[in-house]
Amino acid sequence: MTFTLAVQSRALLVLLALAALPGAAPSAQETHVVRPGETLWGISGGYYGRPTRWPELQQRNAVAEPRHLQPGTVLYLADGRPLGADEAMVLAVAGEASLRRAGSADRSVVRGDAVRAGDVLATAPGGFVTLGLQDGGRSVIPPASEVVIEQMNPAGVRFRLLQGSIESQVHKQREGQTFEIRARSVVLGVRGTRFRVSDRAGRVTGEVTEGQVVVRKDAGGSPLLLQAHQGVVIADDVAPEAGPLLPAPHFSEAPLSSAPAAIAGVDPVAGAQGYRWRVAQDELFLAPVAEFSSVAPTLPRPTGLESGFYHLRVAALDAAQLEGMPAERPVYLPEPEGGVRWMSDGRVEIRWAASSARLYRLELARDPDFSTRVSDLPGLQATGVVIGPFAVGGRYYWRVSEAAEEARYGRPFAGGSFDAPAR
Repeated sequence: MTFTLAVQSRALLVLLALAALPGAAPSAQETHVVRPGETLWGISGGYYGRPTRWPELQQRNAVAEPRHLQPGTVLYLADGRPLGADEAMVLAVAGEASLRRAGSADRSVVRGDAVRAGDVLATAPGGFVTLGLQDGGRSVIPPASEVVIEQMNPAGVRFRLLQGSIESQVHKQREGQTFEIRARSVVLGVRGTRFRVSDRAGRVTGEVTEGQVVVRKDAGGSPLLLQAHQGVVIADDVAPEAGPLLPAPHFSEAPLSSAPAAIAGVDPVAGAQGYRWRVAQDELFLAPVAEFSSVAPTLPRPTGLESGFYHLRVAALDAAQLEGMPAERPVYLPEPEGGVRWMSDGRVEIRWAASSARLYRLELARDPDFSTRVSDLPGLQATGVVIGPFAVGGRYYWRVSEAAEEARYGRPFAGGSFDAPAR
């Protein structure tokens, strides 16, 4: 039995665009994802050692306004061969992932790889691959998944999901174009949407977070319209029925004293049987690095990740294991020892676990990338400091690094965030 899913989109989904020179295809080359506060001047200095080379970046990427870079934009850095019209680019890789191509030995996937029809991408447990399509869409292959690229050309894109899952954000297709993901017994045909499809333990599921999907049986019958915020479980012997996805959780600001091994929590979602957490390096989740599942509405302390700020996404799982709508926020991982204590006069005490015989630097900012610092306190011979009160309410981010030699400090080893009340 085969089902066909077609998408009817009422609005164009605003997505990350793969910038390229006008009239030219993107290149298989080194890329950089713009973070909040970054400039072409700074990016050029970091990669080329010469900030004055920023006009090259502007021209290569057709940046209209170099003073206002959109966070999440992909910039192409080094010269490389142009991608063919029948290829896509690997934008990000985390963990272990392999590429299998006819006539070649299996090899590891690396960022900047060009992939084409016939290639098979597989991720190990803990591995991620993000593909950038030439029209600006993208697909993320999560851990323990295997995907065959069956078609990749201007007429359309088609993936076959052998196992695991695949998530896509797709631009509205032009007339005559198609975007399809085939699984065991289902075809998802897309025209401007954000969705995921999974094939695990013999069950195919689909969830739509933006756009609309029409489910049809080849044998006929009334079509099933899958609206945004709806999901479906597809089985050979059961007629598919649309159901609502669980709502996005709300992050809890309450102390996690009942779960000392947790570093983030959400208020319980009614009907949730568990929660799925994803950690990424960027706010668009273009570069995910880890994924976790939990029964409780708390994220266990991750291991294997370098200390620093990440972006966290969480969704509730219902009884059918459909993944609900996501909630997102920045988070500092791994959560350090120490923390924040509010004082009665409106000031806050920040403490960290370290030796008082060393020198430390405390930075305070209004954004997780520390591009807009509020305070920078180097040379602290202490394991804590009191700051405030705060004239401006809102979220503040802090991090601490240790002096490596003289005035140079190493990577931050502690950090976090807190919310100051409006005055």
